[in-house]
Amino acid sequence: MNKQALQWLYEELPSLVNKDILSQTTADKLHEYYGELKNTDKKSFAVILCSILGALLIASGIILLFAHNWEQLSRPIRAGVALLPLIIGQILAFWVLLKHATSHALKESIATFISLMVGAAIALISQTYNISGDMADFILVWMLLILPLAYLMETTIPALIYTVGISIWLSYYLDAPKQAIIFWPLLAMVIPHFIWSLHQDKYNFRAGILVIAIATGFYLGMAQTIANLDKLWPGSWFIICSSIATVFYLLGILQFKNLTTNWQKPLYYFGGLGIFVIMFLLSFRSPWELIKEHKFVILQWNLLWPALVDYFLTLAIAGTAIAMFVYYAKRKDLVASLLGALPIVAIIGYGIATISVVIPMLLFNAFMFIVSITQITVGIKTNNLSTVNIGMFVLAALILARFFDNDANFIAKGLVFIIIGIGFLIRVEADSRADTR
Repeated sequence: MNKQALQWLYEELPSLVNKDILSQTTADKLHEYYGELKNTDKKSFAVILCSILGALLIASGIILLFAHNWEQLSRPIRAGVALLPLIIGQILAFWVLLKHATSHALKESIATFISLMVGAAIALISQTYNISGDMADFILVWMLLILPLAYLMETTIPALIYTVGISIWLSYYLDAPKQAIIFWPLLAMVIPHFIWSLHQDKYNFRAGILVIAIATGFYLGMAQTIANLDKLWPGSWFIICSSIATVFYLLGILQFKNLTTNWQKPLYYFGGLGIFVIMFLLSFRSPWELIKEHKFVILQWNLLWPALVDYFLTLAIAGTAIAMFVYYAKRKDLVASLLGALPIVAIIGYGIATISVVIPMLLFNAFMFIVSITQITVGIKTNNLSTVNIGMFVLAALILARFFDNDANFIAKGLVFIIIGIGFLIRVEADSRADTR
């Protein structure tokens, strides 16, 4: 059972016994069945954090000590000094796995130490023997060497370092689509560890951190896809970004619906923030004008097949988003299905933009307004203040954007505000009649 739910149950048991709803025997059996409530999450996280910081400090200190007299050492001694911390770290890892396999703090600290020492060893050996290579190659080799630590030692930090590292590696190939395609299998290599961590306990802090790392890596990978597709398909980010944000948001509802702490729901907030940003940007005229300004081009053959891969990824993510929208629409989840309709609205707007830029702009203004009113209405009916606040925030952003929008004249602004005001009054009147029935 969820820790927060279990804590609530234990707080309610005495009251239920006093009101003769439950007998003391039943309460004792419930307590015995679920066990003691362990408040060790924060303590264990603090221990793991201190262990990781200790490993970082030790590794940094060793590197500084080596750097002090590095030039005076011979090549064989340099090589031995470069490999010695790595060997010590591997011995310690073997000892931890053999004697303290249940200590997450020790495993995380040793794995962090080894991860840093691998990079230091590669850099020092390359410098000692003048091994040629660029920074991208160095990062890729480093990341591939530390990835097994995440699986062998069941640790989070190497997986995080790996995800960040391959994302940095990707930045070196923004203009090389062939090499950038390799990013996707590289990212897929850490996914099994991510799934395993969620299977162990999707409510802990480690799972939340891994979700953020994977989501960030996926965003960066799709940013590269957008950069490639924009050469052949101008404005493709409308559909791609809408689909990514929608998938993350709906996955956040589906997989983490029982979570109660905000940091445990990164997909939900990543996706929700992305949906808001996209709606807000596409409510202006300028993004739609870019589609008409760009001309569709035909890529050379050597760039065409990477673009086809990007097309496949775009269709896959857009298809997933639409399928999830259909799923929530069938369940009659009003808020989820409405926000999940963003990719469909983006596709419709993109199709219309080749004819007129005003209609898709108005379409997204209307969509943003409907989303805000729905959030406010659902929040009031369910007595959920956070949902009401989200709706009010979206509506306020829409009103301010239109008020300071230089592309709209005063008459258009006035008409928009009047229509919004009438909409509010109609809604209030409808709620008042419903309450009097």
